[in-house]
Amino acid sequence: MRNFVLTFLLLCSIVMFGNEDAPFVNFSWKEFASIPPGNNQSSQPGLAGAFMGIHNEALIIAGGANFPNGGVWEGGAKAYHQAVYVLEKMEAEQYQWFAGKQFVLPQKVAYGLTVATDAGLVCIGGMNESSVLNTVFLMKWDSQEKEVNIQDLPSLPKPFANMSGGKIGNKIYVAASDDQTESKYFLELDLSNLELGWKELPVWSGSPRTHAVGIVQNNGEVDCFYLFKGRFKGQNRTSQMLTDSYEFNPLTNTWRPLKTDTEFQLAAGTGVAVGANHILLFGGDDGHTFNQLEQLGADINQATDSAAQKKLVAERDHILQSHPGFAKEIWAFHTITQSWAKMGELPSQAQVTTTALKWNDQILIPSGEVAPCVRTPHILAVTLSNDTYFGTLNYIVLLVYLVVLVGIGFVFSKNQHSTDDFFKGGKRIPWWAAGLSIFGTQLSAITFMAIPAKTFATDWLYFFLMMTIIMVAPFIIRYFLPFYRRYNLTTAYEYLELRFNLPTRLLGSAMYIFLQVGRLGIVLLLPSLALSVVTGINVYTCILTMGVLSILYTVLGGIEAVIWTDVVQVIVLLGGALLSLVLLYLNLDGNDISNYVADFQKMRIFDSTLSFSEPTLWVVLIGGFASNIVQYGSDQTVIQRYLTTKDEKAAAKGITTGAWLALPSTLIFFTLGTLLFVHYKTSPELLTPMLEKTDAIFPWYIVNSLPQGVSGLLIAAVFAASMSSLDSSMNSVSTVITTDFFRRLQPLKNELSYLKTARLITIIIGTIGTGFALLMASWGISSLWDQFNMIVGLFAGGLGGIFALGIFTKRANGMGALTGLLLSGILQYIIKEHTSVHLLMYAFTGMFSSIVIGYFASLLFGKSEAGKLEYTYFNLKKR
Repeated sequence: MRNFVLTFLLLCSIVMFGNEDAPFVNFSWKEFASIPPGNNQSSQPGLAGAFMGIHNEALIIAGGANFPNGGVWEGGAKAYHQAVYVLEKMEAEQYQWFAGKQFVLPQKVAYGLTVATDAGLVCIGGMNESSVLNTVFLMKWDSQEKEVNIQDLPSLPKPFANMSGGKIGNKIYVAASDDQTESKYFLELDLSNLELGWKELPVWSGSPRTHAVGIVQNNGEVDCFYLFKGRFKGQNRTSQMLTDSYEFNPLTNTWRPLKTDTEFQLAAGTGVAVGANHILLFGGDDGHTFNQLEQLGADINQATDSAAQKKLVAERDHILQSHPGFAKEIWAFHTITQSWAKMGELPSQAQVTTTALKWNDQILIPSGEVAPCVRTPHILAVTLSNDTYFGTLNYIVLLVYLVVLVGIGFVFSKNQHSTDDFFKGGKRIPWWAAGLSIFGTQLSAITFMAIPAKTFATDWLYFFLMMTIIMVAPFIIRYFLPFYRRYNLTTAYEYLELRFNLPTRLLGSAMYIFLQVGRLGIVLLLPSLALSVVTGINVYTCILTMGVLSILYTVLGGIEAVIWTDVVQVIVLLGGALLSLVLLYLNLDGNDISNYVADFQKMRIFDSTLSFSEPTLWVVLIGGFASNIVQYGSDQTVIQRYLTTKDEKAAAKGITTGAWLALPSTLIFFTLGTLLFVHYKTSPELLTPMLEKTDAIFPWYIVNSLPQGVSGLLIAAVFAASMSSLDSSMNSVSTVITTDFFRRLQPLKNELSYLKTARLITIIIGTIGTGFALLMASWGISSLWDQFNMIVGLFAGGLGGIFALGIFTKRANGMGALTGLLLSGILQYIIKEHTSVHLLMYAFTGMFSSIVIGYFASLLFGKSEAGKLEYTYFNLKKR
């Protein structure tokens, strides 16, 4: 049976013009610049071991060492330098070496460590002709005064050279070793508290090492420091070339060895973090010739016969002169799967004892050593790009799918005669369609990508978070749904006026509007960025396509079109995800699955630790329960689906359907993420380093590993999922503005006027969301947008809390509810900024604080009006 299925799927791939195997990343190389002649030059202008980095749009290269009078075989000797070179970025991507003044370091130095910060380049340790150094200073380029400024920083506790290091947050980390004592050190300097000086931290478990590569990159959860390979001599005749590597987690201050399946030795190379989770290593010394030269050097020093010594020197000089250069391979390391993939080779001689730098969209490899005693002045630049092929058939499928969605809007446009049709679908929606729509509304494109990405990067700790809706659904059906159906409400916030007062209703409505408007841009932008990377479709085309089409069919078909497009989307997404899961499983070796899942603890499903700062079992249960009460009990986007069925019983069945869909969908998506981990662990060369977010991992697999046609349909479904979130928000915001503001405060002439107003508001809201997404894509202002969403989101839990306050208490009143809502937002900010409480708990802390503060504030403001008590659960039971 397995062979039959595999054969069938293979034939499908052939018929559908399956994607060809091809390299997924292109390296475009060019010579960027060359170090100009200066006072460190003679026959050899290049430098090895210089301090180098980017500050204030300028490349700074300082110090370094070379052989200005020829190699050792020519009688030349290594010289150390202190000159500073500055390459400024001019207009129109032009670059120019600053020639107005010769800058110098306080002393000659090379083979130190440079760590770039916003304030400048932190230059650490190094050595010169006379000694190893422990000095540390900040070097910065003043672009206005055209000056290099140097500021002393706390010295190292010991002199070190040939270190590795990086910066995480405000802290600099340095991995160093001492040849004389054969000891290793791991040091930390807090730039926000320099008075503390350097602090010693626990060290890695492996050998001491120098000439290792140190890079900071995210491991799927947190930025970590990675220590790769290197060499160590100590008191031995020759250096030991190391193959092991380690990860340091700053949250736990612990190291772990990396579980790589590919072993190779490398020292004095350079690397840079790229994408979301990749590290690229460019060249390095594999040690074979180096060890041979070390052995000859030891023999020369021990030789007592001059003829024998002369012969050894001649042999050494021959090896030096005929040195083939260093290893040219480009290796990619993925921090989540902990796997190496060979991505290609350098276009010319490998440059070692240098530092790779990222400058805008380029990676620079400045100067460095290309052979023993030989330096190059050249600065190489490389630009990375994905080699993606979406395919004609995929484009056809995508186009057809999008046309179908718009067609649904046209089909239901004939039913839109009033706001009851536009907002509630005339109560014609079947319970199962409402249930699928409730589920689909929660399953945005971000969620569709993020859930597999989460289990790809971590484990199954969030599984019970997804299950809490099954526990919450009966609670919502019993205690919340009756109020929305029996009082014939159109918006959830009408209840707040019935129970409290008009200001509470208007504030709740306004908060909902701001929250939805705030998320529209992100809901469009993030999937568009991911789709652009994996398909090659322009990001602006993605945004405009989804934005314009969503506005079109939502304006035409109202909530009916929204719900029926949700139904199509859910069927395609779940069906496509299930097909992806089957294909993925059939293409993996069962032993690989069991071994890697066990080795990396990918199936860890709960953590019983009594902690509220990590996603423990208690956090996911409490946070999930509160979050779902807030969403299903007070979010107009969800509640509006309750109002589209013929009666309360049908709405309850819809809620139950949507809730129970969480079980199969969670199993599918979580398993998908786990199998994607195994897939890219065993085939790391199939994963591009260009993914800017881990969330793009599933779309990348869809486009590059599934048959054409199938991948087109699934990418179309990702488009549709984004459009589903957009259309839901547009229709719900239109409902709230029309009902809670126009109909309540500024009545219009007739029902047709309300319908026209609702459609106009839909267009305006959709245009705003699309416009913000385009602006964020152009200007990169998503961080400001995130801050706006964070501020508005502080009140989301509190808003859910005042609904619970009204339903379950008799003493609550309008002033108390408003006080609880506003103070809970302030309290949420304090919790966020000054505690380590996990973000999953925010819904609970917001809701709970709103209820408690609102209740006690109500006691101060007096009793509720008698008529308001009709809208509590206690009186509802009597109806």
